[in-house]
Amino acid sequence: MARILIVEDDSILQSAYNTVLSMEGYQVDVASDGLEGLRVAKEKKPDLILLDMLMPNLGGLEFLKVFEAKNHPETKIIVFSNIVSPEDVRQAMDLGAVKYMTKANFTPKEMVATIKELLGQQSTGQAT
Repeated sequence: MARILIVEDDSILQSAYNTVLSMEGYQVDVASDGLEGLRVAKEKKPDLILLDMLMPNLGGLEFLKVFEAKNHPETKIIVFSNIVSPEDVRQAMDLGAVKYMTKANFTPKEMVATIKELLGQQSTGQAT
């Protein structure tokens, strides 16, 4: 099954998405800030990164600049944030994010469906 990295400083959201994605059978790694996220991404080579925008040490846009998503086409990046300015969305997409989702507008179930779609998997997976 695919490996997903959650880069999120909110421990409640991090834990909730870790649980939901693990129950769907994904291998899940977590990082609490952008610097840790870069280290884990380099080490674990995830298939998908769920990336927050506002984090300590290194924010989402800075993460995208350093990670250079265009040099890692095997890793899809979903920006998952409550920051929804058109400029931030444009910058994130220009820097290689494949999707920009607003936290307040999506349930964990909808996020799982989006992840499955991006990874080319069936949308009706079963929990492990």
